[in-house]
Amino acid sequence: MSDSTESDGRTITLGRLLIARWMAVFKALGLYEWQHSGVRAAADRVLEVVALLDESGGEVQLAVRGDSIFVNSIRIREGGFSAVSYQSLERLLNLCDINTISMDAETPPNEIQVLAYLLRRITEGGSTADELARELEVRGVTSLVVTFAKGEKPQADMLEGKELQKRVYLGSIGVLKSVFHEAREKDRINSRRVKRVVQQLIESMETDPGYMLNLTSVKNYDEYTFNHSVNVSVLAVALARAVGLSRRQLCIVGQAGMLHDLGKLCIPKHVLNKKGRLTPDERLQVQTHPVEGFLSVASKQGVASDSIGVALGAYEHHLNIDGSGYPKVASARAIGLSSRILAIVDRYDAMTSARIYRTTPMAPPKALSILHQSQRTQTDQSLLRYFMNMLGCFPLGTVVRLSSGCIAIVVGRSTRDDVPHMPVVKLVLDEMGRPAPDDTIDLVSTLKDGEPLTVLEVLDAAEYGIEVLDYIL
Repeated sequence: MSDSTESDGRTITLGRLLIARWMAVFKALGLYEWQHSGVRAAADRVLEVVALLDESGGEVQLAVRGDSIFVNSIRIREGGFSAVSYQSLERLLNLCDINTISMDAETPPNEIQVLAYLLRRITEGGSTADELARELEVRGVTSLVVTFAKGEKPQADMLEGKELQKRVYLGSIGVLKSVFHEAREKDRINSRRVKRVVQQLIESMETDPGYMLNLTSVKNYDEYTFNHSVNVSVLAVALARAVGLSRRQLCIVGQAGMLHDLGKLCIPKHVLNKKGRLTPDERLQVQTHPVEGFLSVASKQGVASDSIGVALGAYEHHLNIDGSGYPKVASARAIGLSSRILAIVDRYDAMTSARIYRTTPMAPPKALSILHQSQRTQTDQSLLRYFMNMLGCFPLGTVVRLSSGCIAIVVGRSTRDDVPHMPVVKLVLDEMGRPAPDDTIDLVSTLKDGEPLTVLEVLDAAEYGIEVLDYIL
């Protein structure tokens, strides 16, 4: 028997088992909620077969063509095992307009649970096939890749640009939570998922970079670690684009942003969540996270140039260009461009977010001022100028009082480079403090008037009970 014939025979045997295991997940859903441990156990058994098929390190592809099922391009015939399982899965995939489901040994079992739950909903009339791609985006399913008979994720293409960007952004947070959970519980990093979600962010930013920057105004206090890491990734990619880095470099800096705080998994929660001042010993514990992050990324992703670039981002993002910061190094050393980018955007997002020890976030203009003035010797000022130009004098989401007395939120940077202090704003309250009409004003357009509208001061949104996200999303 030739090696290829033996290999095909093995694929057929395991393919039949894979089909049976997938149907076992659907049967479990008939008994339990999709999050139940019984469904999780069935999903784990699917992945046991995937791992056997995935010995070469490639993806395992389950495909349907007409009334036939293929696994890794090998047709799996009904004979020799349950025709009911075969026919049921074939009908289900055709009903949902699915061409292929691609997975690998690192696919999280919860993604199998989610997909099976969504497919079952379609069979029960609780959802439609056209909604499936959108649901997968929203629920952060990225390791399990689904392609459709009508073209890859047609529903996503039908979404408006801003709605799609919002789904990509929020889905990225869900993916990162799953990646961090795996790193903690299974001591592994699904680098393929991280890279895939960064590529989605880059593509979304190419469509409308301003709106994606708008989304970094999302500051979820309860999910700070994941929300912050996605924001750092978005801001880092945006700054890297502004200085002209290549697509490959954008991907590296985006992944470094996602994983820059991975080392915090090694810090006790009572230290990370402490409200008061840290003791010297606790501060030293916190300052170990860049080293732990470097070791974790380097050991789990190998020593290829791209993965080392990601690991160095984790190691260097708290090092300053004047040699200060942490971890302590023996002598001043050149810090990589990606790390200098991360240092700026990490500090900016941290300062403009509510923290357990600082419940009131800093206004964006003040954060930029601190980076420019107080930290002049610590950050790369040429990069900072690019960053400030990118955000504008009044970054998106800044609450301001206008010369008319009205209170507004900045929803766009100035439309003229020579007057950067005149952004696009959306009115919130009138001069009497009453709700203002829903009106967006480009302050540049008021220059032709005798008394153009200008920004008088930056305000604290919380003081006026303003929920910024209600106006910018």
